[in-house]
This record gives sequence, C-alpha cells and structure tokens, in this order.
Amino acid sequence: MIAPRPRLVLLMLIVAVPLATAAGLSQGLIPIASLLMGFVFIVVLGDLAFGVGRYRSLRFSLPDTVSGIGDERVELEVRAKFVVRRDGFVQLAVRFPQEIDSEQKQTTVRLPMASAETSIRIPFVGTSRGTFSIDGLYFAWSSPLGFWVHRARQSSQCEVRIYPNLRLEGKQIAHFLNRGAIGMHAQPQIGRGREFEKLREYERGDSFDEISWKATAKRRFPVTKVFQLERSKEIYLALDTSRLSARELPETFALPNSRKTTTHLDRAISAALLFCVAAERQGDRFGLISFSDKVNHLVKARTGPSHFHLCRDLAVALLPQTVSPDFAEIAATLKQRIKRRSLLMFLTSLDDPVAAEDFVGSVDILSKQHLILAVMIAPLAVQPLFSEGTVENPEEIYLKLSGHLRWAKLQTLQRVLARKGVQFRVVPNEQLGLRLVSYYMDLKRRQTL
Repeated sequence: MIAPRPRLVLLMLIVAVPLATAAGLSQGLIPIASLLMGFVFIVVLGDLAFGVGRYRSLRFSLPDTVSGIGDERVELEVRAKFVVRRDGFVQLAVRFPQEIDSEQKQTTVRLPMASAETSIRIPFVGTSRGTFSIDGLYFAWSSPLGFWVHRARQSSQCEVRIYPNLRLEGKQIAHFLNRGAIGMHAQPQIGRGREFEKLREYERGDSFDEISWKATAKRRFPVTKVFQLERSKEIYLALDTSRLSARELPETFALPNSRKTTTHLDRAISAALLFCVAAERQGDRFGLISFSDKVNHLVKARTGPSHFHLCRDLAVALLPQTVSPDFAEIAATLKQRIKRRSLLMFLTSLDDPVAAEDFVGSVDILSKQHLILAVMIAPLAVQPLFSEGTVENPEEIYLKLSGHLRWAKLQTLQRVLARKGVQFRVVPNEQLGLRLVSYYMDLKRRQTL
C-alpha cells in the first residue's frame, strides 16, 4: 500500500496551488507555471518509483514459540534480514491478539548498511492465560525524499503461551516439596508399608504374618517378607470445563487495590499445576483429565519434565464450555481407560443439585476400584451462620441465611459421598492449591491408595 505523507501535501500547497492561481490570473504565466508544475510532478513520481523497491529484500522472522507468565513483562524477539545500500529506518508493528497488551504500538528499526541482519525486542504483557497466535506483522518505510510512505504486511506464525503466575501461591506449598538431601522435609508415614520389597532371613521379633511360608518351605529355614512404603503411585487430576467453570471469582493473589477477577477454571488450572509439581517431587506418576459432557482429554500418568510440560500446555489451553457435565459418561470412560488402581481427584462444582445427583449416582463405578477425592471451591457467602462478625443491614440477614442453607446441602452431600467411600471437600478460593496438596500428602502418609 502506498500513501502520501504530509510533506507531499505541504509541497502541493506551497508550489502547485500558487502556480495554478498565477496561471489562471495571467495567460503569459501558463507556460512557466506548467513547466514548474511538470518538474515538481516528475520529482514526486521519481521519488515514488525509487521508494517502491527500496526494501524489497527485507524479511522479518518470529520465533516459533514464546512463553511467559501472566501479568509479567515478556519480550518478543523479531529478526530482520535485509540488503541495503545506505542506512535506513523502518516502522514495525506486530499484530498482537486482544489478550496480549503491548505498550509499543510501533517500533522504529534501524537498518545499518554494514550489517545484513538485526534483531528487535518488543515487550508485551499477557493479560490472561492461554495459547495465542501472532499471524502477521506490518512495516512501513518512507521514500528517499520523504514524499511517500510504503506499507507492507508479512505473514508469520508465532505461538504465544501465557502460563498462570504461581509464585505467590507456590510459596504456600513449599514445605511439601523435597529438595534433595539438603533441606529435605521429612514426611512421617503411618504404618509399616504395604508394598513388597524383598525377602530376608527370619530375625527374632518378626511377626508370624510377615513370614513367607512358601519361601520358607523352599529354603528350609524361616524367611521374612520386607515391605516398603508406597511409591510411584498413579494420580489423576480431573478438571471440570463445563458451564459452571466459567463463574467468576475474586483474584486473591492480585494487588490489594485491584478488582481483577478470575474464574473457577483458572483457579483449578493453577492448583493443578502446583499439584503436579508436588506429585513429581514425591516420586508419584501424575496424569491430567479434562471433561465437560464427556472426557475431552486424558493424559496417562507418567513423570519427568517433558510430561509436566505436556500437562501444563494442555491445561493452559482449556476453555469453559456451555454444556453440563455428564458424570455417567465420564465414569464409564475412566473405568475403561484407567485399569490400575489410582487416586482420582475431581476439581468440579457440585453446588448444582442436578450435577450433584448425577455425580452421586455415577461415582460407584469408580469408587470400587479407585480412590476418589472431589474438591470444590466454596461459593461466595456459603458458610454456616455466625461464622463472621455482625450484620450491618437487614439484607445481610437473608444473604447469610441463604448461604447457610447452601452450606447445609453441601454438608449433606459430603455425608452421602462418604458412605460410598468418596471424600468430598469444600475449600476456600485462596487455599485451593494448598488444600489440594495437603489432602494428597495426607492420603499418601496414611497409605490409603
């Protein structure tokens, strides 16, 4: 695209308009005015012709992937390759998606004659987590005399991944993480262990139920079985992406005066990533499940940095859907695809009576084989009466009564699920990650799995 610059408009006002006026007033000035105006037009058109191919060889490239943390400054490196006869300048603008905010709408790039390549760093901030795409950039340059501006667009694919900021919330679970031999936090274990480790000769004081009678008969002397603590168990986190996951919550880890909000799904994703870190540090295998009216994703339980990156990239790309959860379909799918006994942790919302009834009727399929833990973020104002201070106005009385009735229903649901062998917990919004890891460590310490 080619457009005139203000310099060309000013030239026309200073030269062309007076000459045309003089030629109209006096016929004797027409030849001179025509000659001067023709000269000006030739100069302007020549400037246009020389400017068209000035940066024909200019090419920009973006990295394939750029990763950053929400609400923190990230830099996008743009590399430019060119061949120029003299130093020049180009205006560059990157087309960012709406979820990415950049202070520099356009950047001036200097193209030195002595070099054939240069790099430009453009800062930006991701306002929400997710995976976004930069599909192009725009650049413009001026003609040699500055009468024209030439604009062009170049297609380029760059994936931007914005991860949740877990630094403040991660400090809450720091004491659960093993850091090697130095500074390692010992976790007390209840019981002797249930996993068979090895056989050894009988020693005085060994219990009779620990004797391996089959090995004793073969070796003709008493042999005792040695057990170890449960390790390398399979843990699955199931994230609910149905319609209730789009409900808003106050952002508890934002600035004090900030009114920023988040969603149930965003909080569940942050807690799930913290949990995956804790499970990996404890030596267990972890997997990730996302579901709405069906199981959308199921990543088998494994361990290692590459597996964690896979789960992280899958989690940050999840979006709420406009459907209700179908727990019967979900339970049947998980029953078929997860054969080994595992810990299944559902991060869902069961304050909807229909969803709660569906979950209660379908969880029997899984609870007979797996250990089930359902965790829900406490809705606003859902708490027992007299939990907080005084009432300021009559409207708060009805609000607190409504919250108490909803709290009582959740307590009833907790007792119903407990009779089915399913643990159900309602946790505060700001403590979701901490409570999730705490429940997991308690189950691991008691060797319930």
